[in-house]
Amino acid sequence: MSIYEDIMRAQVKQGNMGGRNGPLGYLLRDNKKKEKASKPKVQKPAKAVVTKNPFTIKLEEGTITNPTDSNGLSDPYLIIMAIKPDNSLSKVLFKSTVCKKTLTPVWNESGEFFVNDNVSTLMVELWDHDVLSKNDFIGRTIISMYSLVAGYTDNLKFYNGSENVEGTAKLTITKKEQGRF
Repeated sequence: MSIYEDIMRAQVKQGNMGGRNGPLGYLLRDNKKKEKASKPKVQKPAKAVVTKNPFTIKLEEGTITNPTDSNGLSDPYLIIMAIKPDNSLSKVLFKSTVCKKTLTPVWNESGEFFVNDNVSTLMVELWDHDVLSKNDFIGRTIISMYSLVAGYTDNLKFYNGSENVEGTAKLTITKKEQGRF
């Protein structure tokens, strides 16, 4: 490479002599090819492997403090979602059946769901099912994944933005051993 070539390349780079699309634009294009060829390829780091852990849930019974329907009752159901590391919510991992027209729902149901090992918190929400209008939010609570390691049984309390308990639900969540699906 000569000094003359360097000067011409600098002039073309500044837009003189027709710039990149002019008759001397090849000086810049050829230089980029040489730079690309001389650069070592950098290997991208491998993505972290995320394991899905199986859990079982046994949802027994609950209470609704304030009725949400005009008949003085509610049609409660419960959902569980994971709070991802970026604080977004997962899809619904578990959804109970709807207990119709009651303030003391008895679900007595079991199920299972899977949670990625990079999740540290579950969000549990209590809702009132409505046929003709939007479902009513009753309350929510969170459960730390660390408390599920040895099994978890609690009478969860659900809150709706205040200190008042809006509902409860007794449930047990247990981590299944790997290989015992």
